[in-house]
Amino acid sequence: MTNTPINFKQERDFGDLLNVTFSFISLEFKKLATAILYFVVPFFLLASIAMTIYAVKAQEMAQTIVQGGKPDPLAIFATMGSLLGYVGVTMVLSIIASSVLMGTVLGYIKLYIQKGSEGFSIMDIWLQVTHYFLPFLIATIVVGLVVTVGLIFCLIPGIYLGVSLSIIFSIMIFEDIPFSAAFSRSFKLMKTNWWTTFGVLIVATIIVYLLSILVSIPSILLGFKSMLTNLKDGHPMNLDLSLGFYIVSSLTRLFTQIFLVIPMVITAFLYFNIVEKMEKPSVNKIDQIGENE
Repeated sequence: MTNTPINFKQERDFGDLLNVTFSFISLEFKKLATAILYFVVPFFLLASIAMTIYAVKAQEMAQTIVQGGKPDPLAIFATMGSLLGYVGVTMVLSIIASSVLMGTVLGYIKLYIQKGSEGFSIMDIWLQVTHYFLPFLIATIVVGLVVTVGLIFCLIPGIYLGVSLSIIFSIMIFEDIPFSAAFSRSFKLMKTNWWTTFGVLIVATIIVYLLSILVSIPSILLGFKSMLTNLKDGHPMNLDLSLGFYIVSSLTRLFTQIFLVIPMVITAFLYFNIVEKMEKPSVNKIDQIGENE
């Protein structure tokens, strides 16, 4: 039995946007998850490894200070330099992974709309990823900087900009236009749809946050166990966390990044919902067909 294809190009209310998002993810989970495993997970995994190495080295340096050691000042600066290096590597890999994840998810949706669920292969998805990788990478960096600056100077402008630019990647891939044009179009489409988008994204964020807490339980328990062990041994300030804690934490970080698929799919539905509401391209297309007949 074949599943009924999901129509992206239609208006939906608040609840429908959330329901159809999870319906799409559940229906396309196997193929979409395979693409994410091939194209995205390696980058997030490398970022997690770099972050784990940073955490271990930071713990070693902190232990030396707590235990009253007197390390060579030059060694401290060298260690701090390497720590900053690992942070930098983590950030770069995370940005690349986010861009690839965006290209994978939205590229998948674009192919799904054009060819149907069974009409494209994993290689077709990869072609979408490579085609939009550089534009998405630039957009990720620019949007991230714009929103961050807005949040630093005042919280409200940052939130406003984040919501207003939330559909910019969907615009770029579904309308196949450059970042500069998508930037202004995103603000135009959001002018009368900001609050609905804000509400949907808040709910999506809460869902991702709750899922992240659930998968974080093992690492929290391991960290708590290490803290109790330190207290029992009479070293309450000891930061000696087990290797198992860092491994589990890395896997947890990986899963929490993958959960970003949920808001990414939601923004695709939001984009089509807003376009249909404001410009009604589907209705106009039907009217044109009727006139031609």
